[in-house]
Amino acid sequence: MAGSSKRKKAQKAKDFVKPKLKVGKTAAKPSNHTDTSFKAKTITLNQQIGKRLTSEQDLIHQLSLTKHHSDSTRKEVLQNLEGSLPDNPSLYKQILASVTPLILDPEVSKPLIALLTTAARKQPGLMDLHMRSVVLFVLSAMSHINPRVRNNSSKFLEILIDYAPQSLSKQNFVKVLKNYFGLMAWTLVDDKTQKGLAITASSAQGGSVKKARIPHLQVLQKFLRSSLFEVTSAKDIDWSAVVTVHPQSFRYMIPHAPQPYAPLKLFVQELQSTQTDLSLSDIDSISAEDLDTRRRVFSEVFMEPMKRGVAPMIKEGGEVGREANNLLSCILEFEQDLKQNN
Repeated sequence: MAGSSKRKKAQKAKDFVKPKLKVGKTAAKPSNHTDTSFKAKTITLNQQIGKRLTSEQDLIHQLSLTKHHSDSTRKEVLQNLEGSLPDNPSLYKQILASVTPLILDPEVSKPLIALLTTAARKQPGLMDLHMRSVVLFVLSAMSHINPRVRNNSSKFLEILIDYAPQSLSKQNFVKVLKNYFGLMAWTLVDDKTQKGLAITASSAQGGSVKKARIPHLQVLQKFLRSSLFEVTSAKDIDWSAVVTVHPQSFRYMIPHAPQPYAPLKLFVQELQSTQTDLSLSDIDSISAEDLDTRRRVFSEVFMEPMKRGVAPMIKEGGEVGREANNLLSCILEFEQDLKQNN
């Protein structure tokens, strides 16, 4: 009995003994300790973003996510918009107003290009209607400080060339060419100082920027062909097979070309000038809506500087040299056509 009582007293005394703590060691947990710690985990459901748009409220919610801080969310939103574009043309104004600022976002360039291409294909004339707002961001991307944004700028320009070539050429011919010279580090003035700055800038370009010159040259050639050469459309209407009130009715319809009576000097206000050649200070105030004006502006202002810029690329060889040679062939073809018509 005496031994059991001593043992009980020793066990009771343990409850009142202060444990000795060592530096850097955590205190021992009691035997009846219950762990109440937890870890928070985020769960993303595909239905939250990837559902098909069924109403205008769904569209507005999706468009609000284009400003989300997460680039993965912005990508998913653009991919979802591409797969569920509405049939109502009036909703495309909201869509383009929300997604066109993302042209300056290099993280979502691929899904944005796919979305704009699908929208332009589904709604003919969409890029013509929104040319002013879209081209504003495209030109800003061509002169952006971020090289990744500049590298993707010609891909967005190609969408405008494919789906609204005439509107692009008539409204922004000079602006596109001037921004292209900055994008390719070419100079418009034949000056030794300017030429030295251009050579320094081009030699300082990184590998990704040099690789991006290939699509830049391809898109530039496509832009020149759509802007400087006669458009031969296969969709011309055969008026002899169309039932009209009078056989000559088509002659009195609204013409497609601007200033159709310009060759007759009718309804045209000519500005008197003592200079016969155009200069850099003149082209900003010139309207390039008709083909003859664009051809004159290019031949007198942009053609020779572009030849000088392309020459070192041809000597460089490789894929860049091949595309530069194709661009030079396009310029020489235009020059020959210009001499034949004059």
